[in-house]
Amino acid sequence: MPPDTLALATVDAMIRQMPGIYWIVDLDLRILHTGGAIEEILGYPQDRHIGKTMAEVHLEEGGDHDPTDAHRAALAGVTVPFTNRYRGRMLSSTIAPLRQGDVIIGAIGTSLDVTAWRTLEQRMVDAQRAESLGVLAGGLAHDFNNLLVTILGNADLALREMPPGAAGRCSLQNIRDAALRAAELTDQLLAYAGRGSLSLTRLAPAPIIDELLRISAPSMPTSTKVVVDLPRDLVLRSDPSQFRQIMLNLINNARDALGQRGGTIAIAGRIARLDGAIHEDDIVAAPAGTYVLLDVADDGPGIDGEQRRRVFEPFFTTKSTGHGLGLAAVVGIVRSHGGGLRLVSAPGEGCRFQVFLPSNVTPPPIAAVAVNPERTVLVIDDEDLVRDVVSRMIEDLGYATITAADGHAGLAVLARQRVDAVIVDLSMPRMSGVDLIAAIRVQQPTLPIVLCSGFARSESNVEADAYLPKPFRLEALEQTLARVLGADYQPLTRR
Repeated sequence: MPPDTLALATVDAMIRQMPGIYWIVDLDLRILHTGGAIEEILGYPQDRHIGKTMAEVHLEEGGDHDPTDAHRAALAGVTVPFTNRYRGRMLSSTIAPLRQGDVIIGAIGTSLDVTAWRTLEQRMVDAQRAESLGVLAGGLAHDFNNLLVTILGNADLALREMPPGAAGRCSLQNIRDAALRAAELTDQLLAYAGRGSLSLTRLAPAPIIDELLRISAPSMPTSTKVVVDLPRDLVLRSDPSQFRQIMLNLINNARDALGQRGGTIAIAGRIARLDGAIHEDDIVAAPAGTYVLLDVADDGPGIDGEQRRRVFEPFFTTKSTGHGLGLAAVVGIVRSHGGGLRLVSAPGEGCRFQVFLPSNVTPPPIAAVAVNPERTVLVIDDEDLVRDVVSRMIEDLGYATITAADGHAGLAVLARQRVDAVIVDLSMPRMSGVDLIAAIRVQQPTLPIVLCSGFARSESNVEADAYLPKPFRLEALEQTLARVLGADYQPLTRR
């Protein structure tokens, strides 16, 4: 018996609102009727498969799920739910018996388009995983930075005491160089966590990318061609060192994707305006605004969906060498800049990374450095090794030092004697660096304070007079103290 026309019209109107589709098959699994938003969801006319069996439809259309068995089960009285991808859409389907009275006369199937829901769900899962990995990466980097402050500080102090050519000097230099390379890795971990130190300024990407390509040239296979299309007057707002890290990682990633067989790497840039809507290829969605879009594309083998989700995780790599922090750092840097990142790729179709960085600029920071050796500096840090080496570095620069193991001890020192500047660690037990600085400001509003941390200054939400990122070299400590103490900069004689 043919389906009732009025009833089907009502069902059709309801299903379209969902949005979804439905179909009815007879006992031979031949399609009698279809309806709903078929054309909008699947892209073909509503009556395209009328009169065909489900087996014929599957043979013609393909897809990752053969619905024939589910329809046979429905004819046997069983309702079968399943989710499958069909013609680029994610569909949540149910096949149920179609009864007339107590007699099964066919089967009815319904499918809802849940593509947007599944995409949002996956984004939430990925965001939660990224947040967890970011917390882990940031914590590891913070602890490593404290150790590296100790290693670098002691190495610098020892090298200052050793004349050129002294036995063991070469070994100390190797220790210092290795610690600096380790510091670069912790910088990448902090960048992934969005907790790296930022010094935003106006910069032109074209000359920087030219420089990076010159640096990369020796490792670029002769079979690889690099094409650059960047307006020379294009400018953006970014931290110069972190911008270099973004572009170098993307260039190296494209080079590795092409391998020895070679191909083309295309680098382009332009102004782009975004409306804040989430794009299906977004890794980091940028808020509405005007950006400089930097596009790095290769015509290599591309990546599949699962790898696409994982290539931005720290320590995930498909290469036999490397630590898997390059693309992870790109994500964190872009996020800390308030920008966006997209990846367009498919197997056999190459990869295209699109980085959106703010195009507006802010005035460059004021640079003023100084040294006056007749001052006292209070060092407040909960790490014994860090406190020890920083105080010895300060004394080596000609200042007097006092140390305190936590905020309460530091406030007690300030209550009983005069100091000229305070170095405060951001992360401490009992009293955080933020709370300590607030307390110092109440007691001594004009006392110069240097915030010292492995995390970004913006995370502290406090106005210190200077920021010293961990790990730091002796020269950086010298210039920071000179700046906050206000004398003209005259570096001490170095041996």
